[in-house]
Amino acid sequence: MKKWLVALAVLVMLLAAGVLVLFLSLNGIVEKAVNEEGPKYTGTSVHLDRADISLFSGRGTFSGFTLGNPEGFSGPYAAKVGSATVTLDTGTVFDDTIVIPGIVIDSPELVYELGNDTSNFSAILQNVKKKDGGEASAPSEPDGAEKDRAGRKVIIDELVIRHAKTTLSIPQLKLSVTVPLPDIRLTDIGRKSAGVTIAEASAIVLEELTRTLSENAADQTKNAGKLLLKGGEDAVEQAKNIGSAMLKGGENAGDAARNLLKEGLGAFRK
Repeated sequence: MKKWLVALAVLVMLLAAGVLVLFLSLNGIVEKAVNEEGPKYTGTSVHLDRADISLFSGRGTFSGFTLGNPEGFSGPYAAKVGSATVTLDTGTVFDDTIVIPGIVIDSPELVYELGNDTSNFSAILQNVKKKDGGEASAPSEPDGAEKDRAGRKVIIDELVIRHAKTTLSIPQLKLSVTVPLPDIRLTDIGRKSAGVTIAEASAIVLEELTRTLSENAADQTKNAGKLLLKGGEDAVEQAKNIGSAMLKGGENAGDAARNLLKEGLGAFRK
């Protein structure tokens, strides 16, 4: 009887030690996952300085996040986030679907750069969709670790991007202007489908962000067009090419974005 109790006590101690190790190493696991797995999805550099998550309270902070630009874009980054807060449902951390009640991304620095036929955010979005299998050819068989990551899903009840500092950049025209961006709020990501993959969640957020950036950048071209007219006929011709890039960058933005683009492009032609 005593041996059985001793064995049980040892087992409990081992389990407790294992949980403690997991708690202490969780932040390192998250940082490594973001920095090593992120570039595979976005096709860009991705760096997270620090993750500070407590499984006891379910609250956490991500600090020093940078999303680089895809190939073909000149800016050093597409987005920089000083800090973002997250709240986890700790009871779901070890489940196949992790519930995240809230994420708040405060005061990110966004650079919406237009190339000849697309924008940097549209290019990143397409990379994420392809990696998730939406547009890719038959993928190779993943190993055990990749299968486990692919099997994990998330539900995000609310995600807020607020107080963003946004710049519209058109390197060909040497133009850089501030673009006002309203706060973005997404709810129930993955809720109806009992969870989505990290790539799917990222695509949903990027699509909404790209749509909003495209609409507001289109509106901004009305004012930018007046300035470009001073550059003469060459500036007008360049503006037309950039306009087509905006149309492609905002093809998922809906009729509202297209109408704004037409108005903006009209300013270039007058």
